[in-house]
Amino acid sequence: EEAATFDPIDHIVFAVGSGGTAAGLALGSHLAGLRPQLHGVAVHHSPEHFYDLIDAEVSELSGGSFEACAREMLAIYPGAGAGYGVATPELMAFCAETARQSGVLLDHTYSGKALYYFAQAARAQPERFRGKHILFWHTGGALALFAKTDELLSHLPPGQVRRLKLP
Repeated sequence: EEAATFDPIDHIVFAVGSGGTAAGLALGSHLAGLRPQLHGVAVHHSPEHFYDLIDAEVSELSGGSFEACAREMLAIYPGAGAGYGVATPELMAFCAETARQSGVLLDHTYSGKALYYFAQAARAQPERFRGKHILFWHTGGALALFAKTDELLSHLPPGQVRRLKLP
């Protein structure tokens, strides 16, 4: 009853690191009768690597009762950039600007790369996404930010953020 009050989700965007989130979303959407377009961003390896892996994971999750074809169920974009866990200055600036404007923290390994590279793809095809309901599936990764604290802070206005110092 409550679900009827929400607009349907047209697109779901997420990071692809092991393929588990992608397989779960693909299978869950199918079983629930939902048909959002799924967009994964491969934060390491190639999209091709993940299509095969997701097919195997969906088959295993369904007990072999569902023959998956990941290439039909979702689009996977390349998003490794400079390498796994490696952040470019542009990516760090994007993560900092996202935090500044929205309060949402994005790490440079998973969620930050996913949103950064998906945003590039969306800008290249604005008519495909304009006016649509897009859900960004934030997969965490906040602990990775500690390694890039100084770099992230360098993109924010001085005095806007303070480090918490514990006794």
